Amino acid sequence: MTKPVRVEYVLSKPSAPSWWRRNRHLVLLVVGLIVGAWLVDGGPGDAAAPAPDQPRPTRSTVSGDR
Repeated sequence: MTKPVRVEYVLSKPSAPSWWRRNRHLVLLVVGLIVGAWLVDGGPGDAAAPAPDQPRPTRSTVSGDR
């Protein structure tokens, strides 16, 4: 009589990765590019822009020590 075959290991295919696991690097890349473009373009409110009627420094016309 032959000995029965004993099963040591059972190999199975791993389950397919989810949509998020497959594409998260692309999603984060697109979000990062959008946020970066938004910040370069002016960000949250354009408060740093000077008002158009503010006086600006000009060249002096006074000649002091001639």
